[in-house]
Amino acid sequence: MVDTDEAIQIAMRFLAGRLAERQDLRDPPGVQGVTVEQVVTATGARPCHIVSFGWPLRVAVDQQTGDADMLR
Repeated sequence: MVDTDEAIQIAMRFLAGRLAERQDLRDPPGVQGVTVEQVVTATGARPCHIVSFGWPLRVAVDQQTGDADMLR
């Protein structure tokens, strides 16, 4: 199970990777907050840490697997 501190690290690495793919040279923003919510995926609802950053940007980190993805 992924704890909050680990979820923040996973989300920060995920966001840095996304910015690098886009050749965006800005530093990733700081974490503004973390909540735990159910996120609905194609395979059902999953409990996730939702890591919010300094602009309208959120990364979901699955509590069980540690998989990360952007929320829209």
